[in-house]
Amino acid sequence: MLSERCRVRIFALGGLLLNLVFGGGLTAIAQQAEVIATQRDSSYQAVLENIAKATSRTGRLQQIDNQLTLWEQDCPKLVSQVLWYAAQKQGDPSSRGVVGLVLKQLNIPKHLVVAALVPHLDERDEGIRRVTQNLLAGYEDQSVERPPDFSAYRGIIEADVLAGRAPQASLVRRMYTIDPGSALIAMMRAYQVHDPEAIKSIRWTEHVVAELLWKRRYGFADATVAGPEAVAELEKLSRHDAWWARLYVAQVVAQHSELGSASLIMRLAGDANPLVRESVQVTAGK
Repeated sequence: MLSERCRVRIFALGGLLLNLVFGGGLTAIAQQAEVIATQRDSSYQAVLENIAKATSRTGRLQQIDNQLTLWEQDCPKLVSQVLWYAAQKQGDPSSRGVVGLVLKQLNIPKHLVVAALVPHLDERDEGIRRVTQNLLAGYEDQSVERPPDFSAYRGIIEADVLAGRAPQASLVRRMYTIDPGSALIAMMRAYQVHDPEAIKSIRWTEHVVAELLWKRRYGFADATVAGPEAVAELEKLSRHDAWWARLYVAQVVAQHSELGSASLIMRLAGDANPLVRESVQVTAGK
């Protein structure tokens, strides 16, 4: 069983439930988290080294099993040390597979591992950031045939929303860069939008744009011609009160500039939200 301490450290909500009114109430926007600088823990690193030195899979599993009770009691600490180890051992054949094997063997639910990984998107060390991104890609189940799975991120962002904290900018940026449509729906749920008409409006825009991009991808539509219905829907959503809805438009236009008018691009380039401005900045300069 996972210790209560691990659960609390990852998903501590804290604070009072805010008055979450769609388009109002909560005005916090995504901000950059404090930079993390993971320090080496000799006891963890010694165990990971011993696992890597084992000459068989059975030997590695035995080494891991010996540490299960300790490691499952402090999920964030384990994840930070696994990341440190992986970053130092990149390119070392003897250490290949240790990280994946350790995380797979532990009796820790996926969403808790992901929650422990996410803060390290703001790691000072570039190598640790790279390992974090690679591991998260696996948990997102990325594939060319289906949208990514952001379900674990929803809980993290929802906890921030309920506690009145701004969601982690690096996580939001990652989601929207990978798949703006999936990110939009995940954020809508995390921000607890309940009004049926508001939900329908957002989902319809995402559907119209996704359908156009699907048709382009498989040769049913000319990739050089902007779909008028998609352009109109993006124009409408670009004026939405919620920053995370405008961020969707900014990312879509950043990836497909022909879907945004010059006035839309310039308006988003001056948006109050830094992530929106950042997303559309390159497009605005074209």
